[in-house]
Amino acid sequence: MRDACKPLEPLLHDYLEGWLAESQRASLLRHLQRCAACREKLRAWEQVGLALRALPRLPAPALVRAPIADPEPRVALRLALALCLPAAMLVAAYISHFQPPALEQIAPYAPLHTLAERAQEGLSLLWSWVRGML
Repeated sequence: MRDACKPLEPLLHDYLEGWLAESQRASLLRHLQRCAACREKLRAWEQVGLALRALPRLPAPALVRAPIADPEPRVALRLALALCLPAAMLVAAYISHFQPPALEQIAPYAPLHTLAERAQEGLSLLWSWVRGML
């Protein structure tokens, strides 16, 4: 294959499919009149196309969706227990005479001390709300 043939080689398939613009098609036909190697390559492409078109067409398989199984009642019960158990343990822990550690033990540094005070205020409000619910 000559250097002049290399840029035209990708156009051979497009020519066979009828995808080329008229200017490209005319240029390729002029080249094919002079070049036996490209004519032979074009014949090979034609043979491949004919062989592919001769293959039997098979229908695409139908997509089958698996039925969605109903969840077992035990799954819902397990989920409810998994969510309720930690809440029940938290309430049971706070109903007993639980004394949280002093702030000095929790936050020895000033910024942490401020954060711990705010957290303790929020927890106190939450605890008074929980106690009011019981």
